[in-house]
Amino acid sequence: MKQGHILRRIGVGRISLLAMVISLFMSTVAWSGEWPKDVAVISPAPGASVHMVLVGIGTAIQKYTPIENWIVQPLGGPKLWLPMMKMGKCDFANHSAPDILNAFLGRGSYAKMGPQPVRTVAAGHDYMFMFWTTPDKGIKSISDLKGKVAYIKFKANPMFTEMAKNQLASAGLTFDDLKAVLAFSSIKEAIRGLIEGRVDAILYPVVPGAVMQVNEAKGECQFINLTRKQAEYVAKHMEGYIIADIPANDPRFRNKSAVPNAMCYQNAMFTSAKTNPDVVYGVDKAIFEHSDEFASSHPAAKFWSLKHRPVALAVPYHEGAIRFFKEKGLWSEEAAAYQVKMLKMQKEIIDRLKK
Repeated sequence: MKQGHILRRIGVGRISLLAMVISLFMSTVAWSGEWPKDVAVISPAPGASVHMVLVGIGTAIQKYTPIENWIVQPLGGPKLWLPMMKMGKCDFANHSAPDILNAFLGRGSYAKMGPQPVRTVAAGHDYMFMFWTTPDKGIKSISDLKGKVAYIKFKANPMFTEMAKNQLASAGLTFDDLKAVLAFSSIKEAIRGLIEGRVDAILYPVVPGAVMQVNEAKGECQFINLTRKQAEYVAKHMEGYIIADIPANDPRFRNKSAVPNAMCYQNAMFTSAKTNPDVVYGVDKAIFEHSDEFASSHPAAKFWSLKHRPVALAVPYHEGAIRFFKEKGLWSEEAAAYQVKMLKMQKEIIDRLKK
């Protein structure tokens, strides 16, 4: 039978429908064939906000991508998972965007590791990163930490040490001015030490549930305020951090009192530069086109939304993520120029190290 007769018998509309079905089938087969069934995702600790957000995000990813198991593992910080990512033992991880910028450039606490082949997938909720204390300690300012005991060093996570050094330096203090600088392994251990009086202060990104525990046990979880000058000092020495005035009873932080000049950063998801672009694109699509489905999983989860700031100018974005944000009209000329600048900067650093 001639082609023209076939077209007339089937009809143009049916042919269009058939073409759509074939196209969808073909794209699905290609999509499924290149995707891993099991994905390892690293969070800093089981009680951290980011851990709960990652678990919530996983429900959307498992529903809308070929990934069958989005396995969130609370193993620690980037000094642990960056090498794992290089070896292909970690697919995604969440962390502070400004801290991973240091890792990307191989500077500061990451100097020995060298520039890391890491890329941003997306950015989400903000964290307030301050010293916590309780009313009975009588600590009102950073200067009052002199002679005190504090939990500061968190396993495999240099951002704690860097933030503590800079907040103390803003008041003319060093670790030597404290009675003791202690290491800890989880937020549960830290707040237990604070509530039971073993330490005078802890440094940790604010976790609402933990703050509520301190509120109930000690009347109020107080955050040690910085002056504006001190906050500007910290922001100057820690690229990517922002200064924000946090109102009392902010639902993100559960703080009873206002926190002026708070140091804040944006949490982001990272992956290897070698990760399949289709996988990164699909993960972003699952997260941001279905953010309403996991928004109630944690107070911070609703900020993983296109309405917030999914594109943060810190670590360069993965090409799969760029494709998604271009489709959504969120990849700006500024972002494109920043991407080129930072990739060039990293290459120059790598080239110098090879000489």
